Amino acid sequence: MTTPTISLLAGGGFRVRQDDLEGVGTTLPDALTALSAAIAARYDMEKGDEIAAAEDARRQADILANDRFIRGGQLQHSVLTAMAIGLI
Repeated sequence: MTTPTISLLAGGGFRVRQDDLEGVGTTLPDALTALSAAIAARYDMEKGDEIAAAEDARRQADILANDRFIRGGQLQHSVLTAMAIGLI
């Protein structure tokens, strides 16, 4: 992250910008609080995306573990491999 920049607004107030996030307020502490809230919202969203991705991965693992056609294919592959290397 880069250093925040502080701008004075023409009608009064402050704008604090950091990267592509910004906070606007009538006082500098208000603007910093708004920027902090914007940063927190972004990281909460990204964390939610990670949780959704983990949930998708768990569902896919369940499907692979419990689908009888996939399990049958794995058994067939194992038998054919064993035959190919001479174990059966």
